[in-house]
Amino acid sequence: MGRIWITGDKHGTLVPLFGLAEKIMLKNTDILLIAGDAGYVWDKHYCDTVATLQQIFPGTIAFVDGNHENHQLLNSFAVSQWQGGRVHQIGERVYHLLRGELYTIYGMVFFTFGGARSVDKDRREAGKSWWQEEEPTEKEIEYGRKQMDCHVNEIDYVITHECPLFARAFLSRKKEIAPDYCLPRCLEQWYHIVSNGKRFQKWYFGHMHTDQLITPKLRGVHHDILPLGEEAPILWR
Repeated sequence: MGRIWITGDKHGTLVPLFGLAEKIMLKNTDILLIAGDAGYVWDKHYCDTVATLQQIFPGTIAFVDGNHENHQLLNSFAVSQWQGGRVHQIGERVYHLLRGELYTIYGMVFFTFGGARSVDKDRREAGKSWWQEEEPTEKEIEYGRKQMDCHVNEIDYVITHECPLFARAFLSRKKEIAPDYCLPRCLEQWYHIVSNGKRFQKWYFGHMHTDQLITPKLRGVHHDILPLGEEAPILWR
């Protein structure tokens, strides 16, 4: 059985992964999970980026989508199955984990939910550097809520891009919440629901560019590459 690692927003850079395999003796059974804004599927040259990614990481890479992704391109991939949940398969060993899905990996159940709202979208160009699909729809949120409610006692880990609303009070990076932006509030509700789950261990989020433990069971990830469930990173800035 391989090991599972967790990290945050990489925004298309490969630099943190160079030399990683030798440093921690990665195996082809290892899995790297990215909590959104992976950014490796950004334009027509994504095939070259993904090929390099698979060369430097010998195992599997799976990511939830963030807000800074080419959602139109991601959604052009056929939907398939991986570890019991729906995915977009980007490369031989690279997967986009879809919103509200459950995956069973090495006996542990993961609930995933990508997406967020860009505060800088007024400085981006629609269809080129910003896509409206970044923000989950009411239908996607309702699907996620039903999955959470039905499987709360089966879930070991949660991986999202956006963070639960209450976490923002503990973060130095402030992002305003518009009245019509409901996702952080929904995630706060889900956090309280899953916290009472029989198997729940930890929730990881990206987006806020922080490596910070908010509660014993809520962790922001960015530069750190952590062994799942542990607090000692093997990479930090």
